[in-house]
Amino acid sequence: MPKASPSKPLWGPIPRAELRAWQYNHPRWNWARRRRARRALIAIYLLTLAALATVGWIDALRGGQREGLTGTLWLAFFVAVLVEQAVFDKATRGLFRLRVGELDERQRAVRDLGYRYGFRIVAGAATAFFAAALYLPTDRLLAETNRLEWIAIAVAFVYLLWMVPTMVVAWIEPDDPGVDEEAAPL
Repeated sequence: MPKASPSKPLWGPIPRAELRAWQYNHPRWNWARRRRARRALIAIYLLTLAALATVGWIDALRGGQREGLTGTLWLAFFVAVLVEQAVFDKATRGLFRLRVGELDERQRAVRDLGYRYGFRIVAGAATAFFAAALYLPTDRLLAETNRLEWIAIAVAFVYLLWMVPTMVVAWIEPDDPGVDEEAAPL
């Protein structure tokens, strides 16, 4: 009795590196690869995180029910943060999502530089925060607060921590030479 041969697909699977290259090099994202556009994205992202923390803090002062105007604003800012993270990913061509084998030497060096400077920035900010926390009397720092208020700040801080290396790379990278000035007017 002859063995049944497994059916072959009409085409082979697209290798991961080719699929990623197609996704991250799409001309739709050329506007985001310009230095001025990336720096504007960084400013918008930081303002959105500050708004997310502020609205979360106000909502926590009201009991933390996430209803009404503050709950809707918090959800809108949270969705905006997620969208901005996706745009950062496209603007930096996915440097922080790609595997090491999918990066060339220059991309690895840029990613390492982003991690190195990004976490130095975070370490400096955390040191300044803890120094201020130790300097202030405990009743001034924590007297009128509850856990919900600090959770609002923690959510914004975690998203900031997650994106600092990407923001460093977005800030220092020069314009992409493949971006046409007329096609990307920003």
